[in-house]
Amino acid sequence: MATYKKGFKKQNTETILLQVIIGIIIAVFAFVAIALIYDTATQWKDYSYYTNISEYEGILEYTNGEDEALEDYLVYFYYEDCTNCQSIKTDSLRLANKLNRNSEVFFLADTTAMTDEDDYLETFLDSVDLSDSEFGTPALLIVVDGEFYGIYVGAGDVLEALENVYDGGVEGFDF
Repeated sequence: MATYKKGFKKQNTETILLQVIIGIIIAVFAFVAIALIYDTATQWKDYSYYTNISEYEGILEYTNGEDEALEDYLVYFYYEDCTNCQSIKTDSLRLANKLNRNSEVFFLADTTAMTDEDDYLETFLDSVDLSDSEFGTPALLIVVDGEFYGIYVGAGDVLEALENVYDGGVEGFDF
């Protein structure tokens, strides 16, 4: 094999082509690996990542899977086609992901999928001192020490309440 004046070996076109192909293959594998890592790291951006509550009955005395009453938790009411819900989805779910780091305290309730709306919605609204016309989405229910703490309706109020909980403004939630 011939060499240049400075001692470098000359490469033929087949060697260069092989190096380019190997470089492209490595780049594709790196891209796929990055995409998989990103997808895994951002699952929290989808409503399906969180536990969904499907009944108004018992929402103020929510229990985990072992029928143990939860003391401190949040329920975020939304529905998929809600413009205001979509406008705060990323921010609210980012905060929800942070809130759920130590234990699950953030739950979702899709208002279009509630199975007992006809029987228990009015009872639930009476319990949280809201009328049917005042309740909408997005909304955030906060329960502290097993007692109703507050409900916040509207995009701005929901985000403010979530930030307040995360920042320690609501006793019972330590992050």
